[in-house]
Amino acid sequence: METYHLELNDVDDIIPELANHFGTIYTEQLGEYNLKIPETKGKGEIKVINFPNGIGLHTYHCNFKEDIELRLFHFQVKPIRFIYCVEGSLTSNFGNKEEGDTVKEHEYLIAAPKQLETHNLIIPRNEDVVLCYLEIDRVKFQQYFSFDLRDLEPIFYELFSDTDAQTRISEKSSYSLKTAEAIKEIRNSDIQGFPRINFIGAKALEILSYMLNRFKKDDQNVGNKRLKDKDMKAIEKAVEYIDANIANTGTVNDLSKIAGVNSNKLQEGFHVIFGKTVNEYIRDIRLTKALNILSTGNKNVSEVVYELGLSSRSYFSKIFKEKYGISPRKVLSRKSLAKKVKEN
Repeated sequence: METYHLELNDVDDIIPELANHFGTIYTEQLGEYNLKIPETKGKGEIKVINFPNGIGLHTYHCNFKEDIELRLFHFQVKPIRFIYCVEGSLTSNFGNKEEGDTVKEHEYLIAAPKQLETHNLIIPRNEDVVLCYLEIDRVKFQQYFSFDLRDLEPIFYELFSDTDAQTRISEKSSYSLKTAEAIKEIRNSDIQGFPRINFIGAKALEILSYMLNRFKKDDQNVGNKRLKDKDMKAIEKAVEYIDANIANTGTVNDLSKIAGVNSNKLQEGFHVIFGKTVNEYIRDIRLTKALNILSTGNKNVSEVVYELGLSSRSYFSKIFKEKYGISPRKVLSRKSLAKKVKEN
């Protein structure tokens, strides 16, 4: 196992420190750091961006040749991490403890080391690992509240009030499909420049809100109607099919046959998980993809409408403006103007 001791003075130090240990370089644009894993270590990339509200978003898509242990130690910040395993697995432990929590696909871990303790992340070799985690500076996060922290519900007060890191935290459970979809949108986004930073920041808050809601339900062991495992898998199958066939998703009945449940059960599952109908979900996925495509400036509105399987350009423009407050044509014109400015 290759172990890297990362002693961090600032939240932005992790990528430069990793690059130094890996013997490679990194890039930075508008506060987003990107490190390509060198071939000597494996393949993939690690991205980190920290926002003024104390939330940092870390995404890993990697496959290492050897087991990798990252021993994270912050001199100033006493962070709490919300770790989501999308693919593969990860082991988390603290200090010099060998035992820890192994996080697998569709599981999350809320983890925070005690004062003067390292938080160790172990990534297994020869395994495609996709991770997304939020690292929260609890002091900065509190400063953005417009209310006294003591007004929070006790479960959340315990999470965010321990700015001196007196208590170690390690809580594991499964995360929701809503969280999975938000992470997927970040990973698949083609938005560039300042709009990308705003998009990622909004998605990070969205993920955190889903996480806290799920954590509260798990703690109370109650909550809204829960789906059976077989119904959850059916919804996942439908979602995967929609993503892969966005231009021709078929009817709700077609999707229910693909998912292996009746149409009423499919609609019920989408309401429970996403709070919307199947067709509303498809519409929103199309609009998200449309924004990504238009933001690249490589296709016009008619091409986007055709690619997403929509029959009416006027209808597309209407729902796009309702969702984003700007017409598709204006998105294109702004992208075109930005290109001209850059060329000059």
